Amino acid sequence: MAQFADVVAVAPDLASQVMRLLPRELQDAFVQSPNLFMLFTSMGLAAVLVASFWMLTGMGKASSLARIALRGQALKRTKDHRALVLIAEIEGGDHMLRQEMKEAIEDNFGLFSFEQNVQVDLFPIRLKTLPQRSHPEARRRIAVEAADALERSAADVIVWGKRNLLGKIDLRIMTLPGYGRTHEVQDIQLSWRVGRPDEIVQRALAFALARRARPVLHRPQDYKPERLQPIVEALDKMVEARPEEVSEGLQLDILSDFASGALSLGERGGHIKWLSKSLDARQLYLDKVDRTTDPSAWGAAQQEIGRALTALGEREGARDKLEEGASRLRLAMDALRSTDSLQQAEVALRALQRAEQTLQQRRRVGLRWPG
Repeated sequence: MAQFADVVAVAPDLASQVMRLLPRELQDAFVQSPNLFMLFTSMGLAAVLVASFWMLTGMGKASSLARIALRGQALKRTKDHRALVLIAEIEGGDHMLRQEMKEAIEDNFGLFSFEQNVQVDLFPIRLKTLPQRSHPEARRRIAVEAADALERSAADVIVWGKRNLLGKIDLRIMTLPGYGRTHEVQDIQLSWRVGRPDEIVQRALAFALARRARPVLHRPQDYKPERLQPIVEALDKMVEARPEEVSEGLQLDILSDFASGALSLGERGGHIKWLSKSLDARQLYLDKVDRTTDPSAWGAAQQEIGRALTALGEREGARDKLEEGASRLRLAMDALRSTDSLQQAEVALRALQRAEQTLQQRRRVGLRWPG
């Protein structure tokens, strides 16, 4: 209390000394209109503070952009055949979370691609994580920022997001769009326990990134069955687990890729179990897809169900499966012809011709159907 009284006593002398330092014109202005003088002085100080704030903000942003540019150049110089994954800042998460994500990708990426090694970088960029219902233009601007980071570093895929208080992380995944295509950002959600993340969640993250960076099961017929089988087996375990910690959209992607891979193995002489597993998985997938909202996905699912039934009918000599397979393939063709999936429609047509040919041959030679 005594110290405060001393400060109050010294204040008038200090103010007097400060006034003597001012030019004579300002001293006269203060004497004539002290209130007006203090008003303009306050406004001047406020302007200086605002200018200083924006200057420091600009310097910080310039420093951040410089870090991004330098890191991008360094990654581009050392880029090799491996897939390069960028992990941007995770809002609400710390360095430990990003480090765990990095290790999870490095450990599990090879399960879903033919590359055992992957390069993962904790990239120094912060991107906003907007809800799916946000304005398309706002989402597009963020996607352009993400694409710029991919171009600077020659990376294959970038992931960013935010973590809430319950430990759930809302992630966005993007690759560079093809020529003439718009930016496509995938939204996924995972329940990630920092310090002890579940193995199935780690694998789900690696799968989502491998699916975008190194899409294998989009065209499984392009790969030999012996190379494809380990990937299908890894997906089979995830399908059976059906983890609640993984968002429904990502679970559908896992289910879809497994069904396609298992069908390819079964059609090319693999064990008949793969045809049955593919049929069950694709049927489960179809139950969650609406023809009116996504006719392309619905038609593709019907096409694969028809192919699986046809292959099972041929293996087992089951007429009912061949006939149902042909019926499903006709449904698929009707749905796919109204979309841009002409390639899928051609696959359905070839499968339908094969099913009808098998049925006609059996009728021609008078073969009796089992049972």
